[in-house]
Amino acid sequence: MMIQELYQVKLYETTLNVTQTSIDSIRKKNITKSGCRVYKNGYIGVAGTYGEATEETWERATKNLELKIPYDYEVSKNAQRTRDLRILDLSPEQFVEKSEKFLETIRTEFPEFIFSNKIKLIETKVVLKNDENLEYINYDRSVILELIFKHVNSVNIFDSGVFYQGREFNVEEILNETRQQLKAFNNEVELPDLKKALVVISNEALDKIYESLNGESLGRGTSMFNNKVGTKAFNDNFTFYGDLSDEAFHIPFFDAEGSVLENDVCSLIENGVILRGYTDKKNSKEFSVMNTASASASYDDVPTLGVMNINVKKADETFVELVGDEPVIFVIMASGGDCTNNGDYATPVQMSYLMQNGKYIGKLPEFSMGGNIYEMLGDDYIGLSKDKFAFNQNVLICRMNINK
Repeated sequence: MMIQELYQVKLYETTLNVTQTSIDSIRKKNITKSGCRVYKNGYIGVAGTYGEATEETWERATKNLELKIPYDYEVSKNAQRTRDLRILDLSPEQFVEKSEKFLETIRTEFPEFIFSNKIKLIETKVVLKNDENLEYINYDRSVILELIFKHVNSVNIFDSGVFYQGREFNVEEILNETRQQLKAFNNEVELPDLKKALVVISNEALDKIYESLNGESLGRGTSMFNNKVGTKAFNDNFTFYGDLSDEAFHIPFFDAEGSVLENDVCSLIENGVILRGYTDKKNSKEFSVMNTASASASYDDVPTLGVMNINVKKADETFVELVGDEPVIFVIMASGGDCTNNGDYATPVQMSYLMQNGKYIGKLPEFSMGGNIYEMLGDDYIGLSKDKFAFNQNVLICRMNINK
């Protein structure tokens, strides 16, 4: 029996190009990408098109069965769900008006800084439906600020940035956070005289863990976590999970194969114990492990194991409660780092602030920091703040070695 399946992504985007702290141009997108999949006798044929699928698109997908691309997995079936996260009530005109208000305030209050890059209003709709009574639909809408800035006297291309994403556009809140950072930027301070300090780390520091939880790598024995599945490797309070919940932006509750998770989440590391890697249908079947709904695909391609959206379980405390009155290094930019297979992590830090009692104190000089991830997320792990402390984000804190 032949089964037909439609995988469709719709994108509505208004992008403001920002130069010299002003809106330079406005670009609008309205893009529909439709992928037609045909399953028959353990094979899959795929064809895609911009716009709605036509009879010709389905004919191409059927003809592509002749390529004999194997897909010997059960097609998702007998389920319907629609999730609509479009709580942001904002017209494109209001979006432009609010963005200009933000930029005008920065121009007036901080003329010594030049902002550039993008501000976006994005709406998405992702659909997966087939002949087997499956219909999943996910809607989302958010505002994204991806702004970089430099001081007028700086020789750098840019010095730092303001990064925000949310389902509301509260200009005053974003302005208050930006003001704090810009005032701190103008106040240069020294690094704390500590060999090991509290650090707010970015997700890049977790990249090695994510890479090592790839289900195919674990199954083939090439992961750093070989022989560690089922064992305790991290702090009791560290839980690392696949997240298809409404905490994530523009991430459907289903993957590209129509797999879903109970309550839209799945622990990979729970209370410090490594439970499993992230998988799709292929790796789940091949290695006899749980399918964690981690397949991804372009609209016109065969689903494969892809990038799973990951989150960390929040602590019961706010940022201020977690750190007390200790000085904290808030890392804004840290690129060029690396982590060995033994878990030794080191990175230069290009931009960071010193904080204390929840307040920005000043801008720190460039330095390097490091540690072993089993220690950083073990005895040196503090937690992920329960409050969205900075630009609508919970912040992850641990102790790290500081090298001036």
